[in-house]
Amino acid sequence: MFGGGDRWNILRDYVESMATGTSVNELAEHTLTTALEALAASSASVSRFELERGRVKILHNRGHLADWEEIWPHDNYYILSEYTQLMSTVGGPSRSWRGSLDDPDTAGPDRDLLTRVAKRHAASFRVLVADQVWGDLYVTRDEGDQFDEEDLAVGEVLAGLMSAGLSRLELLADLSHLAYTDPLTGVGNRRAADEWLERKLSTSPSFTPVSVVLCDVNGLKGVNDSLGHTAGDDLLRLAASHITHVAEQVDDVLVTRLGGDEFVVLICDPDKATVEVVKKQLQELQLPQGTGLAVGAATTARRPDENESTKTAARSLMRLADAAQYRHKRMRRASSDPLPDLHSPNPTLLPEDAGLVIDVALRAFSAAPSRSTEWRLQVAADVVSQVYDVATWWVSYHEDGVLFDVLGRLLRPDSRGALAGVDFQSATTYDAKHFPATLAAVQGGSYIATLTEGDKAERALLARLGYVSVVAAGEPGADGRQWLVELFGDTQTSTALFAAEPSLRALVHIAVQGAPIGSTHGAVRIDGETAPS
Repeated sequence: MFGGGDRWNILRDYVESMATGTSVNELAEHTLTTALEALAASSASVSRFELERGRVKILHNRGHLADWEEIWPHDNYYILSEYTQLMSTVGGPSRSWRGSLDDPDTAGPDRDLLTRVAKRHAASFRVLVADQVWGDLYVTRDEGDQFDEEDLAVGEVLAGLMSAGLSRLELLADLSHLAYTDPLTGVGNRRAADEWLERKLSTSPSFTPVSVVLCDVNGLKGVNDSLGHTAGDDLLRLAASHITHVAEQVDDVLVTRLGGDEFVVLICDPDKATVEVVKKQLQELQLPQGTGLAVGAATTARRPDENESTKTAARSLMRLADAAQYRHKRMRRASSDPLPDLHSPNPTLLPEDAGLVIDVALRAFSAAPSRSTEWRLQVAADVVSQVYDVATWWVSYHEDGVLFDVLGRLLRPDSRGALAGVDFQSATTYDAKHFPATLAAVQGGSYIATLTEGDKAERALLARLGYVSVVAAGEPGADGRQWLVELFGDTQTSTALFAAEPSLRALVHIAVQGAPIGSTHGAVRIDGETAPS
């Protein structure tokens, strides 16, 4: 035995380490280690009461154990009503109990348990959480004296400290739940989604692809306006339930509500087929009041490079999924949307009208057949920008290994404070060899890049300029200059710019060469006097 001062020093050390525990198992292990030392015990156990089932489950055992005892039992239970010690812990007036094979008052089942674990003396201490019985701390000795009053006092203090530790863990769990859970629907919230994406996109030794599937509840505003916000809340909860059910078919997945009517399904290490199945099932969901989901997805198989943060990469991936979702939403309404008036001087085009882009540009070209290649490229950039919600565009040319910016147009204020609606000349030049995708495009091709996809040099340039996506097309001219048109998207861009690539590629070819690519039927020259028939 040791002196009382030593015991309290052991308990003080327990308090200091208890404050850093992060799990019930960790707390249980440390409690039992302390109990063995402070109570001079041979073995110690922590149990959790399941009062609704009338039983107690052994969570953890430490010390000199019987052959049949496990350190971390999987399914070791006792019936509460069969043991005086356990019933005393649950409802007795005292916070502790003690028994011994030497004590004739120790009940038969408690004596049998001591015999089974090959021990002579035992003591038990009640553990509470929020004034409710949580479980007990059970200690034994295989020889020596019975547990005395001082032992019981020390054990009750230790059990009380464990109760405080459990309360702390419960509070942390509640705070975590509040911090990462949407209170209306019970799924994760925006913070949970952001941290999940940033963690998956971090610069860990290995990179696992991730997919973002965005879902908007179509028609929520109508439900709120016609039936009230209670009905709207019910619709959101139902949508969350359906989305979660669809997502359950994927192993590593997180469902969150970003806010309003917007949800996201985040998938780790997806295959293309899985993402398509999830998208299709979500798109086909039929919700009350004729509502449903608009769905879009984006996947990155590449880790962010050194020129961008994981936050930027996460936002970029979200924006790509949002662009795909926007296209789905527009397609749902395409059948009821009127076609644009092509005879209007400034027709309003939508993404599903992309097939009309070339017609609109050709009319502009034919109206001024003697204008320069540079002018026609500006027209092409303007027309495509109208359809695909571009933030800014540039016309450039390549000559003798150098890229020269000619003219740009800012369609929205940029991150550096420049105002929208401004055309600007630029004397900026770039060494073409540092931009291989651009160099290939100006020879008669195109390229696409985002902050997470595409050639590294173009991705780094996007990050420096403050944009999130770019699509470009080039064409060599008869004068030896190789022309390039670049369309840039920002975080407000509502459509995926990669969908603009076919139209932009065709128009750049027409603007530079004077005829559509491979066109033989119905083709007209735009640098002569003949107008489209």
